[in-house]
Amino acid sequence: MRRIGSLALALALAGCGGGSWTKEGVSPEAAAQDLSECRHSAELANRRDSDIDQDILASRGQDWEKYSVIQTKRDEFADSNRVRSGDMVERCMIAKGYRPNG
Repeated sequence: MRRIGSLALALALAGCGGGSWTKEGVSPEAAAQDLSECRHSAELANRRDSDIDQDILASRGQDWEKYSVIQTKRDEFADSNRVRSGDMVERCMIAKGYRPNG
């Protein structure tokens, strides 16, 4: 079950902090590498929370299925992880001296 959670987190991170970032004197390749590093850091930082979410779903899932709210709970967890990850990636890139493009 945790692998599924980690995979979901990785997929969510793929869409977070995307956009494009600029930093004077930095090649697009170097910027892409920095963005990749920031995404990886965010993934590691959020893995624990994602695992906790998966544990909650595993333990409460039957109750939530019974009341037809399981998908809502999954969506809430995914949205929370996506926002948190996006914020982490953004802060990381800014800390590296980048600014968002556009």
